[in-house]
Amino acid sequence: MAVSRVRVALPWLQAALAEASANDTLPAMKALRWLGGRGRLLSGELRGWREWLLEPVGGADLLSQWPAGPALARESGLTGAGSGAWCIAQPVHLAAGLDHLRLAPLAQAALTEEDARALGELVSSHFATDDLTVAAFVEGAWLLRFAGSIDCSTQPPDAVVGHNVHDFMPAGRDGARIRSLMNEIQMLLHEHPVNQRRERARCLPVNGWWLWGFGDRTADASSPGIDRWRLHSDDRWLRALGHAQGSAAGDITLFGSDSLRGDTFVALSQPPAPRVEDSLASVDTGLLSMLASNVRSGRMQSLALLVGSTTLQIDWPARFRFWRRPVAVSQWLA
Repeated sequence: MAVSRVRVALPWLQAALAEASANDTLPAMKALRWLGGRGRLLSGELRGWREWLLEPVGGADLLSQWPAGPALARESGLTGAGSGAWCIAQPVHLAAGLDHLRLAPLAQAALTEEDARALGELVSSHFATDDLTVAAFVEGAWLLRFAGSIDCSTQPPDAVVGHNVHDFMPAGRDGARIRSLMNEIQMLLHEHPVNQRRERARCLPVNGWWLWGFGDRTADASSPGIDRWRLHSDDRWLRALGHAQGSAAGDITLFGSDSLRGDTFVALSQPPAPRVEDSLASVDTGLLSMLASNVRSGRMQSLALLVGSTTLQIDWPARFRFWRRPVAVSQWLA
């Protein structure tokens, strides 16, 4: 008997498939191809994956009511630090191209607690006023508090990776101020001892902070229905939102067949391994194989899978369509 509706977002997977195909390093992807053969593949414009994932419980409206900065500050018990705006400062490496800067994969700019403390103290001491506070380093990024309200629209760093950062810079009434702040931090980090050590160790320097997720507060009301969904993700914003809304939110590493006891959101926002082919093999033999097994057993009422700009819709009778053949990986790239 079908017991659950499942929505899964793998926003990085389509680009990884394209890269591995171009380099002739593509794994067999048996689970992905089988799933594609049992459902309907739909191509469309690239969209915000968090908005798509949370569509059944409000999507874009819910995310706008719970900006990432104040949501994580609340989750970390920091909102008692005072009023004002919160944002996330993600350590990044800005790689130079011929005529632009692009954002390197976020994992390549991951910091140890010791190095994060050193860089946080540097920025905090430089902006030693009540206007800007480096409040904490939480799950790989800093939380910043501004004394006053900030009117600024931003893009999450995972949406910027590999692209020209000029096309994703903060906008809005205070956009120029935040862009100037990011430039100033970039100059502070230049040739810092932490980065000199990283370069000697052949690691990319952390030469910038990507500021995003601005907001003064989160909404007070709960979103109708979100508490009936379970959430498993590596994305700290989603987990903070889920916890605040009463959803059973957990880390992606805890997700398995035993987690399918009701309606479920699943998101793996970043590749799980440094090499593209290893990430593809890992997700296919792990998460995707588990989903395929549960489709075969009829444990899912429906499965919706987002892969970049392509979505897959599978309904409960899919397990009986034995005549459907696995689809080629190229179908996921259309």
